Amino acid sequence: MFSRLLNQKVMIGTVARLSPSVIIPIIGRRNENDYDELDTPNSPLPKTGWDRVKAMYTKNDQDENSIEFQNVVQATMSGLIIGACLGGFIKSRDAYLYFIENNQATIFKSTVDAKKKLQDFVTVAFAKGAYHWGWRLGAFTGIFSLISTTISVYRDESALSDYIIAGAMTGAMYKAILGPAAMLVGATLGGILSAIGGILILSLVKITGVNLNDVRKEMAKFREMRKEQLDQAIDKASDEKHDNLTRHHDQIVEQKGVMNIDQLT
Repeated sequence: MFSRLLNQKVMIGTVARLSPSVIIPIIGRRNENDYDELDTPNSPLPKTGWDRVKAMYTKNDQDENSIEFQNVVQATMSGLIIGACLGGFIKSRDAYLYFIENNQATIFKSTVDAKKKLQDFVTVAFAKGAYHWGWRLGAFTGIFSLISTTISVYRDESALSDYIIAGAMTGAMYKAILGPAAMLVGATLGGILSAIGGILILSLVKITGVNLNDVRKEMAKFREMRKEQLDQAIDKASDEKHDNLTRHHDQIVEQKGVMNIDQLT
């Protein structure tokens, strides 16, 4: 009798625990051994915009930057290199023409001396132009990419407003030293140019049928593949270095020691 009542109690408790809360609303308490692996409060995936932004500026377990931050760094370096090349080429061309026009009556010691001075003048002008335009375009590109990427990560999607806001803020900061009027002009010009660039980028993305997140992931995969190829090349070079001839040479060096050329003669 007692065992039958106990079995009935166990069955009723089991049915009540397994019944949905919609059917039995008074039973909403979970068992201590029940787990929800799909929707946990401490899920490693970011859920809010600030969580995604924090993950963007945080390194992973392998001490690597996030994909978005790596793209910002690459954009900055690309702007730096392109600006340095453009500025250097423009300044060196102007310097070449200036030297030719202003040294028509100059008497040089020889043709070699004239070419040497021309080369020095053009090289210095190239360096000045590369420095003048390189850091400016690199800083502008880096700030623009950082702001637009941060907004895109926070919203979890890319929109035209991201580029307009980033361009306006970057233009205003670029002209901040010249006063409020220059900041307004820089913000307006930056917003217009960024809107044009954003329309082109988003149109291209829409035509191809992919989104910017897919592009970032593919770029990350490309970097990983390049790193793997580099590691394989290093391993292959290391294997080729330790061939039979090299090992025999190392054995002789260990036996006889390192000798100078004077000692051999």
